[in-house]
Amino acid sequence: MQRGKWILMTTMVFLLSLVVSAQGPQTSPAQSTPQVDQDRMEAAHGKLLSGEDRAKDASRLTEAVAPALPASAASTAPIPRKNFIDEHIFGRMERDKIPHAPLAGDDEFLRRAYLDATGLLPTPDQVRSFLNDRDPNKRDKLIDTLIGTEEFTDQWAYHFGELLRTREAQFHLWTKQWLKVDRPYNEVFADIVTPTTKNAKGFPTALGLYDPIGYIATRCGLWTDPDDYKGINRLDWVDEITSDIGRVFLGLSMDCFSCHNGAGHADSFNMFLGSRKRTDFWQQAAFFGKMRNIGASDGSARNFYGGSSLFDDLAPGYNTGNDGGFYTPAEGRFPRDGRTYEPAFVLTGEKPKPGEEPRKALARIVPNHIQFARATVNIVWQKLMVIGLVEPYDGFDLMRLDPKNPPPKPWTIQPSNPELLEALAEDFRSHNYSIHRVIKNIMKSNAYQLSASFPGEWKDAYVPYHARRFARVLTGPEAVDIVTQATAAPFDWKLYGADRQYVKELTSPLNLKGEGGGGGGALNAGPSPEKSLVFAFMQAYYQAERALPPVDKNIASPVQAMMMMTSPVVTKRVAAQGNTRVASLLKAGKSDEEILEELFLASLTRRPTVDEVEVAKRVIAKDRMKGIENIEWALLNSSEFLVNH
Repeated sequence: MQRGKWILMTTMVFLLSLVVSAQGPQTSPAQSTPQVDQDRMEAAHGKLLSGEDRAKDASRLTEAVAPALPASAASTAPIPRKNFIDEHIFGRMERDKIPHAPLAGDDEFLRRAYLDATGLLPTPDQVRSFLNDRDPNKRDKLIDTLIGTEEFTDQWAYHFGELLRTREAQFHLWTKQWLKVDRPYNEVFADIVTPTTKNAKGFPTALGLYDPIGYIATRCGLWTDPDDYKGINRLDWVDEITSDIGRVFLGLSMDCFSCHNGAGHADSFNMFLGSRKRTDFWQQAAFFGKMRNIGASDGSARNFYGGSSLFDDLAPGYNTGNDGGFYTPAEGRFPRDGRTYEPAFVLTGEKPKPGEEPRKALARIVPNHIQFARATVNIVWQKLMVIGLVEPYDGFDLMRLDPKNPPPKPWTIQPSNPELLEALAEDFRSHNYSIHRVIKNIMKSNAYQLSASFPGEWKDAYVPYHARRFARVLTGPEAVDIVTQATAAPFDWKLYGADRQYVKELTSPLNLKGEGGGGGGALNAGPSPEKSLVFAFMQAYYQAERALPPVDKNIASPVQAMMMMTSPVVTKRVAAQGNTRVASLLKAGKSDEEILEELFLASLTRRPTVDEVEVAKRVIAKDRMKGIENIEWALLNSSEFLVNH
């Protein structure tokens, strides 16, 4: 290895270690590890659900990387309020005399908007065009052109796939379609909770939601007897469905009171959960009480996986003592009481109308409650603004949302900006549950367009005000895809006979393992060394197989640094051989200045500074080919590349 490259690698390890240490807990070496105090386990659980650490992690990460970002042409002029989001964000800061960052420069905004909307970077030509455009409305116009594109649907379908932990190709492709046409989200919810089929050829795509749920509720992964139902615990399966619906569509973590009453367990960190009883959960689960899996389309009793399961509504209901021909005693949860429960909505007690099918009643009741809208806009806000108005996204405390009806002390109002949360939810509900509108409203606000750089001293007290842009670690698919894009060396894969260049064009992470295609969706001929390398790379960025809900972290790690520095996913793409950007630029006979500009535009969405050009030329002068390879590698390993800011 060349000495110059070794120095660059050593420097990057040091810089990234600073990022990691800046986010880690600050513990004195003299402190000893305390003994586990069982009486304080509940307090620790409350800390986990509070969301406080995630907000501080984002603040620490931003403080660590902001000094490494170039000084862009950020405006210091008074910031106009473009929509109701700005009225709430800047109005609150003005009232409380909180300073905020200036608006991001065009290059900083451009990279952020592309990454958030599409998970990709703009091309060098797109960067030049945008930077040269003098239209004062060019940012809004750009956002309008990004939302609804194929790249947009790839990015956001992958995000919803992670939230709903779906692995079926049909579900992913269906998600892309409703995102592309901006189908009302209440209708999407209805499709998810109401499908039934006894004919595999008429398989409703939304049933793909129920496949991974079986991973938890199924005790036996493989069996052959068509009359053997030992593999399924139907009520556990129904409970998992109910828990997932609450987590994603209501922002509620209901697992706690699915096993025991909330009082004495959850009441120290969530007033609402502390007020709930296990019977409340059972009544909510009873909306799925008649739903059953009746085996696979091949006639076996293999109840899950592969998208071949058949469903009807002929189960005996939510009876915890006698579940017909199905095995009842719960293994994943505490013992049930042997009674029958009728459906009742956990937030209001509303029941199905006479003669109304319970799952159809659920599809009607849930979106009509404002909490459905709150939970949805909070998920979108967190995705775009890094820190949710409520953290975590499934940690809502419904007794601490209303400033006009504050909780008793020492409790405080939970949302960082409760008025904005309500305004976003009401706007979403009054505009036909449009996801596109929520995304555009946020991205077009000047609150979204603030710079990550903050003049003066930053204080954690400013975090709830969103007084700057917070940096976030890339997702696994984003990290892989922009490496291949920046180096002009995309993948050469096929899925369903079509070319696939990026990870987000696949239907699930299992495609990389030759699985998850729903019978025909496996990538090319199955697993390969390259796909294994890509999946390992993504795992460093918290990518999993979707058996469980996604890891909700925004922390840089040494594993990420080592992957960027040494993985062939990166190293083979910075070489001057093959069809890489470096090789193409050298073959084209470009000057040093032209090559440097192209590399910076493709990787960092900006032109190099005078100082950067001077340093780069000294590196190139020693060995032009190796020098340009090393510069490309260093750009990909820079803090500026490794986070979305």
